Amino acid sequence: MKKRIAIIGAGISGLTLANRLNSTFEVVVLEKSRGIGGRMATRQAEPFAFDHGTQFFTARDKKFTQFITPYLRSGIVQEWIGKVVTLEVNKKTTNRLWVEPHYVACPGMNNLCKKMADGINIRLNCEVAPLSFKDSKSWHLVDKNGESLGEFDLVISTIPPVQTCKLFNTFLPENTSISNSKFLACFTMMFGFHKKWDKTWIGAKVHNSPIEWIAVNSSKPGRNDNHTALVVHSSNTWAEEHVNDDLQQTEIFLRRELNKILNIELSFPDYFSLHRWRYALLSKSHDDKTRNTPYFDTNLNLACVGDWGSRSRIEDAWIDANELADKILM
Repeated sequence: MKKRIAIIGAGISGLTLANRLNSTFEVVVLEKSRGIGGRMATRQAEPFAFDHGTQFFTARDKKFTQFITPYLRSGIVQEWIGKVVTLEVNKKTTNRLWVEPHYVACPGMNNLCKKMADGINIRLNCEVAPLSFKDSKSWHLVDKNGESLGEFDLVISTIPPVQTCKLFNTFLPENTSISNSKFLACFTMMFGFHKKWDKTWIGAKVHNSPIEWIAVNSSKPGRNDNHTALVVHSSNTWAEEHVNDDLQQTEIFLRRELNKILNIELSFPDYFSLHRWRYALLSKSHDDKTRNTPYFDTNLNLACVGDWGSRSRIEDAWIDANELADKILM
């Protein structure tokens, strides 16, 4: 009989692990949301679509490049090409140089995760309660309502550090790298307009403002460019200071700040939404010398991995997930 593994979280880390382990073990992915992808999320609001989490990803690692190559050939992953600028209030717009390809999944960022989910046993709308009991062989998992989720030989968390620490409860040793990892928040505004985008740029880095990034999501390949879909990220520093503020007041403030930057009418969009990411970006990135290796306790049969180990990049999360898979398969 195959050993059973529970993977908590259906983002890029969880699905990478599931694909690596699925042929050797009985793998079940447990995801509290109604869809997969984690921060590789896409909000659908016909005729608009917004990648309101991760905007794009790069491929610097040889193995990760090999991983995305079949998706590039099929068109599921494509390069996002266009002019990117720097914006600042009362300053002249200047061009920015993208020195490497920037990729997106098509027709939405979550589509790469959807393809990776093929053949994987995934349970959505399933929030796992903190671990409380383990017998000599297995973990007994229950959901937040106390309903049994089954028994598992190994439990792996790929969710953010704060949530992982709560999930693993007292079974996680103090002063582990994940317990000392801190993530910063972000607010995302989504604007939809029933008209084509009439400026020459597709993305903008914003300086000296609570707004940090503006993306013309409808300019990405595979999207509907007959309409305009804007994704606007706040700065992480500002968001962390205001993460618990009233959302209506946050919206009013951020829209006012955006109006200072963009010389376009934003008062009456055909669609608008505000999303709060509590765990958006690792506060301190790590290079190859300082990166944290995935946590794997072979005595308790607990493990965790995610973009807390190195940098908040899709590529690094994929690399770290494969490193953990290698350890499990040894």
